[in-house]
Amino acid sequence: MDQILLLFFVLVFGVFVFLNGRKRKAQVAKLESSVVVGAKVIMLGGITGKIVSISDGSVVVETTPGTKIEFVKAAVRQVVEPSLDAPVKADKKTSTTKPASKSAAKTSTAKKTAK
Repeated sequence: MDQILLLFFVLVFGVFVFLNGRKRKAQVAKLESSVVVGAKVIMLGGITGKIVSISDGSVVVETTPGTKIEFVKAAVRQVVEPSLDAPVKADKKTSTTKPASKSAAKTSTAKKTAK
């Protein structure tokens, strides 16, 4: 009975390892396909930048304007997708400021009517 239970656990462990390996390979393939010139990336060391060129086994990343560093392709940790929730800078002419409190709103209204 103990041998059957042990065999069952080994079999379940093997299935989990196999499925996890397939998932990891799919993630690697997706990352490799998204590494293109112009993409913003984060490297394994935490360096961020934009891909300038790609060769067989390496990528050249521009970290700051004029500073280019060559990395092996495997050092790319993540391709940064542009966020749809990114804050949009408002034009100073069209932006309005709101009073900090209701009493400030009343005093500003009172000043406008007094003029």
